[in-house]
Amino acid sequence: MIGDKLTYHSNYQNITNYVIAELKENLISKKRICISVSGESGCGKTSLAYALQQDIEKTTGLKGAFFHQDDYFKLPPAANHNARLKDISVVGMNEVNLELLNDHLIQFQSKKNILDKPLVNYHQNIILNEHITSNNFDFCIVEGTYVSSLKAADYRIFIKTTYLDTRKSRIKRARDIINDFNEQVLEIEHQIISGQKSMADIIIDKNLKLTKTKH
Repeated sequence: MIGDKLTYHSNYQNITNYVIAELKENLISKKRICISVSGESGCGKTSLAYALQQDIEKTTGLKGAFFHQDDYFKLPPAANHNARLKDISVVGMNEVNLELLNDHLIQFQSKKNILDKPLVNYHQNIILNEHITSNNFDFCIVEGTYVSSLKAADYRIFIKTTYLDTRKSRIKRARDIINDFNEQVLEIEHQIISGQKSMADIIIDKNLKLTKTKH
């Protein structure tokens, strides 16, 4: 997504080291794996996903593609917000073309060379197109609120920090207005996302403690 500035945070290194060790065999064999990182607004999923991409590349020499769920919203940011103002019940997974995102991950895994995907320009409030030459990459990271639900994901990371825990960081980020309506939106998303925790391979808490799930 155009408008997001990605910064590497070394405090995620214990998590990225664990994931790399877990997936080392698949990475070395160059199996086209897709790793999902999901969680609520402001929980750090984009930062963790970026750190994971960078650390895998440094450790293995492989190259990782990055998919943002926000690029797959059916409406551009302002239009999507206005639709929510008219009817808050639209908030949820149906706002996102998850089927297309899942299909793009499958195409990536099957080594389809050129992917034509959406690309949101947040500040200009438009959805553009982006061409990805998938043969230039060896693995992919996909991040977003609902990406645990993607069937194509091979390994799922869930950050269970809630929107209440992240209020201060969301204020600091200053991307979204903090008001009663937006907090209602986040509560709806919280109810949806919390049910997806059971799909994860590992769960990260607000103190960056890692728990491996039993499934």
